[in-house]
Amino acid sequence: MDTAYIDTQWTNGDFDKPKRARTAGDNPLLLWIPEIDRYLGELLRLEGRGSRQLNGKCPDCRVARQAYQCDDCTDTRLFCKGCIVQRHSALPFHRPKEWIDGRFKKVSLRDLGLRIQLGHPIGESCTNPAPSFGNGFVVIDIDAIHEISLDFCDCQTSHPPYVQLLRNRLFPATTFEPRTAATFRVLEFFQLLSLMSKVSAFEYYQTVHRRTDNIGVNPPPDRYKTFIRMVREWRHLKMLKRAGRGHDPSGVTGTTEGELALLCPACPHPGKNLPENWKECPPEDKWRHALFLGIDANFRLKRLNVSNNARDPSLNHGYAYFVHDGPFNKFLNEYNKKIPDDTSTCNNHDAIKSASIRGGKGTAASGVGAVVCSRHDMKLPVSLGDLQKGERYVNMDYFFCSSVHFDSPDVLVVSYDIACQWSRNLFQRISSYPSRLQINQPPENITFAVPKFHLPAHREHCQITYSLNFLPRVGRTDGEAPERGWAALNPVASSTKEMGPGSRRDTLDDMLGDYNWRKIISLFTSILRKAKEAVPLREEHVAGFKAFSAALPPDTVMEWTHAVQKWELDSKMPNPFKSAVHTVSGNAVKLELAREEALASTSKEIPIIHEDITPSLLISQGLELEDQQRRLQIDMKNLGKDATDLQRANIVEDSNRLRRRIDAWIEVQHLYVPSVATLRARADREGGGAPIEPINIQLMLPSHVVGEVDMSQFLLQYEWRLRFAYMHDVLRELRRHLILRTHMYRFRDRYGHGQSHHTRSLGVISTVQAKINMDLLRYRENRLALCALAGPLAKTGWERELWTLEDKDIRALNATELNETSRTGEGTRTIPWIWRVEYAGDSGSGIIHEALKIEWCKARARAHRWQEECIILQEETARIITFFKWEARRWRQMAEKTISTIYDKGNTHTEGRRAYALQQTDNHDAMRLNCERAWADLGKWFAMGEGDANRAGFVEFEGF
Repeated sequence: MDTAYIDTQWTNGDFDKPKRARTAGDNPLLLWIPEIDRYLGELLRLEGRGSRQLNGKCPDCRVARQAYQCDDCTDTRLFCKGCIVQRHSALPFHRPKEWIDGRFKKVSLRDLGLRIQLGHPIGESCTNPAPSFGNGFVVIDIDAIHEISLDFCDCQTSHPPYVQLLRNRLFPATTFEPRTAATFRVLEFFQLLSLMSKVSAFEYYQTVHRRTDNIGVNPPPDRYKTFIRMVREWRHLKMLKRAGRGHDPSGVTGTTEGELALLCPACPHPGKNLPENWKECPPEDKWRHALFLGIDANFRLKRLNVSNNARDPSLNHGYAYFVHDGPFNKFLNEYNKKIPDDTSTCNNHDAIKSASIRGGKGTAASGVGAVVCSRHDMKLPVSLGDLQKGERYVNMDYFFCSSVHFDSPDVLVVSYDIACQWSRNLFQRISSYPSRLQINQPPENITFAVPKFHLPAHREHCQITYSLNFLPRVGRTDGEAPERGWAALNPVASSTKEMGPGSRRDTLDDMLGDYNWRKIISLFTSILRKAKEAVPLREEHVAGFKAFSAALPPDTVMEWTHAVQKWELDSKMPNPFKSAVHTVSGNAVKLELAREEALASTSKEIPIIHEDITPSLLISQGLELEDQQRRLQIDMKNLGKDATDLQRANIVEDSNRLRRRIDAWIEVQHLYVPSVATLRARADREGGGAPIEPINIQLMLPSHVVGEVDMSQFLLQYEWRLRFAYMHDVLRELRRHLILRTHMYRFRDRYGHGQSHHTRSLGVISTVQAKINMDLLRYRENRLALCALAGPLAKTGWERELWTLEDKDIRALNATELNETSRTGEGTRTIPWIWRVEYAGDSGSGIIHEALKIEWCKARARAHRWQEECIILQEETARIITFFKWEARRWRQMAEKTISTIYDKGNTHTEGRRAYALQQTDNHDAMRLNCERAWADLGKWFAMGEGDANRAGFVEFEGF
């Protein structure tokens, strides 16, 4: 089953419907199989004339011979030549066929004598018909390419030929002597099909071409280039129409930058969906009207050096999502060399490296940079543009300033995968830019963060400083919206890279608009889904945090609370999430190895075979894949027999994703260790060539095959150093989880009164225990790998630091005092060795105090983020409803306007404008009513359980 369909069903709530007893009709395929012969027979029957014959006479005139049938009509009877033409005077793009010598042969209505007369109603003759140029005309329709006979009206009051075509829902290829047109329905169908399936114009045109002639004997005229031009013009006209430009006296030339973009109804827009006095709200409430932005680049959406802006100009001159190329290119020419990219003080991120390594010969644009709404995954007006050489600051600054300058509030939360680097000198760079790029928000009103998925790749300082889990007043925003948007857009990369600059921007503008529209019409379900998740989790984390705080000395909680509040007000204050104990970490070792390789590569001491993946990165990725195999294996094991289709689909999707990552990693591994390829091929032969589940694929890291294959010594060293550091990481996680489990037992014994509380506490404890079990498994498997590497590397003494981890060691420090079951008395109690690693100079109480402080800060952050999420969701629901009201009011006002142009004759244009405006008014009123009905009880829902529906800082006020 398609996972996209499963996600849709889940979004619509279909998986929540009660199950019913299954019947034979629930498996229609099994019912169909016995009828295959009958179906096949009926298909063949239709190749003949069937039984509807009246002695060979036409059923209409009952005089002439019946010989013609239409494939596109539901009436399968045969008619004479005159009657079939008469019947199709209003259906000129059907495909008739003639019964000759015992079979049907294709004919066209043109061959049968049908001529289409424009400028007059059907059946009314024209006194001065003008045949189309060359007396031939080609029409591209949804199911075929037709050659027809067409006459224009050349009467004294007639309109130009292209207008006559438009009034018959035929889109002319040119304005002068048109010889080709496309039906409105084929343009509309292809536009929608390309937006949903990302099919290219060439593939679709070839499909229609084959439906016209699938044996290559009588191919229709080639109108592919004409078709793609008409599609582009159609996309542009539809954007103008939907934005109301046809209702403005200034017309298309009066369109302003970003005006054709669809705005996110849930985001704050001054003058549209914010209260009139929103600027006067207290400083502590300004975060409620914050705009959440996500910045990212996509290097798949590159463009080859095809055509140029002079030969292929954009029709959208910055009207929608792409910035206007003229001012943008002028800006780059002036500031490209003035704005250098900073040297990274964090890890060697791909985004920073890409500033110099991306692109390539024959590439005009190496990708696209974008600024999006990070809470609702919608593209912002004038926020996208081309990247010439990677993800350079000068490009990304322009997109950021351009989008922020367009209709934004005073408070911003900006997430970017390299925010730790990009934000350092941002305001200094902006101050040097032109006045039109200056932003109104002061630095203290902008919060910078790193998206949650990208954060682990950063050094520890960034992980605790730019984390959306720890930063205040951001709710549960993950910042990964740009990545989700790219996933929907990447399928068109293969077709857009061959386009000229204008065609590519116009096509992507249309696709981005459709992406926004689909998000808008699904807002009522997405908000409901978020609310359904947020309130129970708010209750869980708020209750857990209160219980956690109640189990600690009040003075300690007060001290920690003040420390966190100081850091939240001023990030320069000491970060309470940072451990005061210096430890070995995997990220630190990764950074050391990257620096060493950078130095060694210049002297060629270490061969760098792959452009993007160095030897240390190869080993690091292999260890990550090994860890993902463990986690997936546990997830599959935990998948019960009563698992839902969605849960099973998620497992399959995770498994497929892991297989792709492993396959890609193995290709690079074979470059560095070619002998592994031989070993893997032998293992495949011994296994009979049967497919292997991703969790069972042997990664054959150096520790797995040491002694079996020849391998460079530096690869063994890299794996040793990384695993040694990872084991320290695992021990830290294990200690933290043990402390958490201990306090969970205490919470249960102290506050767990009643069956529901007891059941919930057991669920939380079992979750923590599962993490402890995973820590135990990771440690033991990593230690076995170190044992395999120790001999070849002559490593000694490490066993006295990283001991064998036995079950008796998996206990908290001072377990008796912390209410864990223990049979050892205080006089004979020993401290488990896991608590002595890295803490030789600290007392036991100091270790517990440091670990508890960080865990308490994290528990507080979780409680606050879910509380904030509920408040933000309430603000968003109000803004969405207000936005739909504003849109309906705007269209209603346009319906009441009376404008005229030089092309208007009579009241037909005015009536059309008014009708369209009223339709848009009805649409936005219907969406508003739909939201109001769906969210009628959300206020009561948000008021339920623990937490406060209106205040973010509830914990400090209630506890003290």
